[in-house]
Parts: sequence; C-alpha cells; structure tokens
Amino acid sequence: MSEQRTDKNVKNKIFSDPSDIIAVKPAFVLFFSIHLHDAFNGFKKSFSGIEPLQSEQSDKYLAQFTEFESQLLGKVFIGRQRMKRYPLGRIKLAGLKQDKSLHLPSHADVYLLSHKSGIALWEVWLPMPNQPFDVSNWIGWLNEDAKNNIFAQLWQVLSPVNKNITGKSTRSGLYFPLIILRATKHPLRMVVDRYSPDIIHLLYLDHSLRPLKQKLIEEELGRDYCTREDGLTLLGRRSGLDIHGHEDKNEGANDEGLPPRSSMPFLITLELLLIEHAVLIHLYEQLSRHVPRSVDELLVIKQNVLDELEEYSGAITNATRFSDLVTSDGEYLFGLDNLYDAVVNRLDVISFEITTRYQNSMTLLQFWLTVVFGATEIGFIASGIATWYYDTGLGLVLAWTIGITVVSGLILILLLRGKLK
Repeated sequence: MSEQRTDKNVKNKIFSDPSDIIAVKPAFVLFFSIHLHDAFNGFKKSFSGIEPLQSEQSDKYLAQFTEFESQLLGKVFIGRQRMKRYPLGRIKLAGLKQDKSLHLPSHADVYLLSHKSGIALWEVWLPMPNQPFDVSNWIGWLNEDAKNNIFAQLWQVLSPVNKNITGKSTRSGLYFPLIILRATKHPLRMVVDRYSPDIIHLLYLDHSLRPLKQKLIEEELGRDYCTREDGLTLLGRRSGLDIHGHEDKNEGANDEGLPPRSSMPFLITLELLLIEHAVLIHLYEQLSRHVPRSVDELLVIKQNVLDELEEYSGAITNATRFSDLVTSDGEYLFGLDNLYDAVVNRLDVISFEITTRYQNSMTLLQFWLTVVFGATEIGFIASGIATWYYDTGLGLVLAWTIGITVVSGLILILLLRGKLK
C-alpha cells in the first residue's frame, strides 16, 4: 500500500504540510437489491427517521437521470417505463455513532429504482465534505463485514420501510457501493501517481495492510472505462470507482444531493447490471421452486423470462463505446453470463419435463382409446354372431357380447402394454 498508509511517520509528515495534501470530495452511492412483494406506485406514508425531500431537489435528481438515460438508453426505453425511480426521503446521520474528525456525511438521500419484474434497487446517496485522500476510513465504512460500515447503520432506519414494501426487514439481496471521488485542486495523474495502490485497495474494499503486486495494480488501472481526459472509471466485483481530477464547478458535483454529471453514464450502466443480476437470481429461484403444470403455463413463463431479460439481451439499449465495455466486463465480474445460462438451462429442463409429461399423457390416452374402441368393435362383431345363433335369447346375446368385449379388452391391454413401456 502507499507510504502514507504503511509508514505512520510519513503519513503524519504528509498531512501536517497543507501544501502537500491532496484533498478530494467523496460521495458514495450504496445499492442494495430487493424484491417487491406487490405492484409498487410510490411511498404512501411517512416513516420514522426519514424526512421528505424537497420537491425541487428530488425533481432535479430525477430530471438528471432521465436526461442521461435518454442519451444512453434511448427515448424508446424511457417511453416504455420499464424502470421507475421514486424518492423516499432524507436520513439524518447526526444521531449515528461518528467521529467528527472522520468527515462522515451528515445525511443520506434515499431513492428506490423499481423494475417491472418486481426487482428494485435501494439507492442511498451520501455526499461528503472535502477531506484528505485516505481510503482506510472509506473502506471501513463501505465494507459490509466491518463493524462500523455505513449501510448497517442506515439499515436501522430503512428496515421498517423495506418490510413495508417487501415483507422482509432483513437484508438478503446484493449490496454494492459506488465510490465517486473528485479532486478539487489536483490533476488525476498526481492522484494516481501518489495513491495507485490505495485506489485498488479501495476498489477491492480490501482493508488488509499487505501490499498488492505492482503488476495487479497496473492491470486494474489499465482497465479504465472513462472516455474523458483527467478521469478514471474502474469496476470490480465488490465496488465501482469513479475518480476525476480538477473538479468541474459546472457539472453539478457541488450541488447538494446531485451526482456529478460526469459520473452519470457509469452510474446508469451499473444500475442496469445490478438490476439484471437480481432479475436473473430471482428467475432462477422462481423456476427452481415452481414447476408449471401445463404447456400454456410454461409458455407464459417463457414469455415473462424473455421480457424480464430484455435489458440483458441489449435489444433496447443504444450501444456506445463506454456502455459496451462496462457492460461486457460487468457481465463477467457479476457472473451474469453464468446466471443467464443457469436460467436458460433450468427453463429447458422444465420445458422437457412438461413436454415429456404431455407426450406421456397423450400416449396413455391413445392407449386407452385403442383398448376401448378395439374391444367395443370386437364386441359388436360378437353380438352379430350371437344374434344369429341366439335370435330369441336377448340375455344370452348380451352376455356373449359383454364377455367377448371384456376378454378382448384384456387381450389388447396385455398386447399393447409392452409397447407402452
């Protein structure tokens, strides 16, 4: 790791000299996937510990997302309203355990992104004050296994809301943080040169003090998706990272509650990846728990699967260099290809089971129809012969006919049973 984290004397020396400090403005967007138990049309009541957002602020937030979604995904996608965003409110963090010297955020703005499949994402936006570049604290706050992680504290307030819309107060979906860093006075190159090991530790949410291999650091930094000068965008299995140097005052980074405009393409692409990850897991679990009983039900399920995987197939997105690269690597990092194959294979197994069951039913029906009609036909022939011999004995004719029919049926069953197997 960099010197300021491994050598206490050097660290104290760096931060004791104001001219040598690299200050950044951090912000975190915490995503957590959930499954809504019913159709969702917005929050109908207030919840303890959550203040309503001012309409002007939430309107600007939603408008900014709509603008970039239109550019990245196309107006057709927006018009179909496959995903909708709802503001929940603001959670004040003053009552939570915090040390003022750690520059913790004072509040969290919470939104819900719902998908038509019933999958949704909690989006917790945490703007923070300017502070020195020190990833050790940030990793502790964002790592869900750490005792002082921020989401665990936020969940105390969100838990009742989550239970109201999902029926569950516990966390069960994927947790994924996006870290947005904006250097206020320094170019990106200076940040990367000084903190490159720390940047990768932050991407991995790795709190270990053991240094990373230089080759690994170079490979990860080389996997940069940002198309802008002075920008660095990285994606890992545990977090996403977006760093820009020389903060642009016009991009909205300083507007309270608004993500920087330069982070929006990565943020929206990441939303789609996380939605699809949750959709695929839900579909697989649904197909594992419930096997359709008819061909018609199977066809309905197949149609639903194809519809819910539309974002994954990319049929409705406009391909751009940025989104194409991030989506491709994101599918690998999140295991979307394997999840997709698992869903398709499970669907194929169910299709085979249903069609086999249907074919067996039809074969069994044909078997009994053959027995019934064959035995009845032989019985009619026998009745004709019996009538010729016993023209005045109706009882004898009926007995002869029924007996021949039953015996013929038993013979047909014995002959065709082997063929049925």
